[in-house]
Amino acid sequence: MIKQLALCALLCTPVCTAIAQTDQEKTTAYYNKLKASGDVARLAYFFSQMPKGGDLHHHYSGSVYLETYLDWCKDKGKYIDSFKYSIVDDTAADRISIDALRKNALHYRNLMSLWSTADFYNHSAPQVPPDQHFFNTFGFFSPISGNFKAGLAELKRRALQENVQYIETMLSSVSVSIKSTTYNASLYRHLATRDENGLTALFDSIRTSLAKIAIDTAVTNYISALRDARTGIDDGNFTMRYQTYANRLKDPSTVFISIYAAFCVAATDTNIVGVNFVGAENDPVSMKDFWLHMRMFRYFKSLPQFEKIHLALHAGELAPGMTRPEDMGYHIYESLTIAGAERIGHGVDLPYEDAQAILTHMAAKKNAIEINLTSNEFILGIKNERHPINMYHDGGVPLTISTDDAGVSRSSLTEQYIMLAERYTFTYPQIRSFVLNSIEHSFMNPYMKTHHKALLQRRFAAFEKMVAGMSK
Repeated sequence: MIKQLALCALLCTPVCTAIAQTDQEKTTAYYNKLKASGDVARLAYFFSQMPKGGDLHHHYSGSVYLETYLDWCKDKGKYIDSFKYSIVDDTAADRISIDALRKNALHYRNLMSLWSTADFYNHSAPQVPPDQHFFNTFGFFSPISGNFKAGLAELKRRALQENVQYIETMLSSVSVSIKSTTYNASLYRHLATRDENGLTALFDSIRTSLAKIAIDTAVTNYISALRDARTGIDDGNFTMRYQTYANRLKDPSTVFISIYAAFCVAATDTNIVGVNFVGAENDPVSMKDFWLHMRMFRYFKSLPQFEKIHLALHAGELAPGMTRPEDMGYHIYESLTIAGAERIGHGVDLPYEDAQAILTHMAAKKNAIEINLTSNEFILGIKNERHPINMYHDGGVPLTISTDDAGVSRSSLTEQYIMLAERYTFTYPQIRSFVLNSIEHSFMNPYMKTHHKALLQRRFAAFEKMVAGMSK
């Protein structure tokens, strides 16, 4: 009889009792509610509080805000040319002090418009194209941007304020420049015929005959400057690592030596975790010499002393009309399969390449794509459904969300996530996975990666507990 009563009680218990939700499930529900309501202000608060892991596509000089550059100019007694808005040393009639500039609204806004992308689309007067304007900004603040110690400290402060725990910044190139007209002629002969026979021997000759003494000195100076600049940056809650790079806009022998110097620096100091390649991809020199450039990277990656050096490359930062259609068909693919890139920065011209081959390769190799929504929109005019972000995601490629040049674009990593949520249909668990990717696909060593994974999980737990409390 007792057993029958117990069975009856069990059968009569309502089956609609709610299963307790986890904090992550409550956060997902709250995020879905914000998305459905279109409440961008609350969405902005959500992402400002959310842990963001790392920023993997990050240019140091383009990430410092112009207000800081002006502070440095004032500290060093510099002036501003009131016509060109360049940094100058003397006090001629057309020069103004930093204090005077800040008190003059017209001059200050003019400088802001030239040193960043602010107000670009508010002008009706003729302007240079957006991509040219973007790259021009670096020429204005480059004379003062080498204040690495103060700059890195500012980037750390800002990162901590928006819950970023890791930055992998492209700090600077190695200061070495060796040009050989004889070697340039030989390199151009190989380029003209696409002849790879003898190219390795030619690279060996350039490396051994031109570079040794100058490279050794440049590497020593670079590492010394970095050691001083990064003092006090790393702690238990924040880590910064560095990429160095070469500029693709130079003559081929100079590019070769610059890539060599970058690899030498990365092989010498473990804080320099990768090598990159910068400069406008649609520049005539970039386009003409691309074949050579990719084989230079392959050559250096094949050398035993460099085989473990990580490589992230800007590739596919192109849009229709920037170059001939046929020249948009191979940059991402060759950066992966010839140069050996482990991460691709931008990758926007994917639809115009062999997209399926690229996606298959990247998914199999776990090569991440660095998504930079603000700069892709400004430089390339690519946004919303024109951006291939969904193609990468659906193809199984690990996504990371980055800022590129937050100082120039007057943006932040928080803003990139807001744009991501506004423009696309990614769920909270998917966005969470993108954040986790920013640590998993960083070039940190395994020990540091393990530390930051655990730190990020704790931060997500605290964040989701907070959101669960808000959503009651």
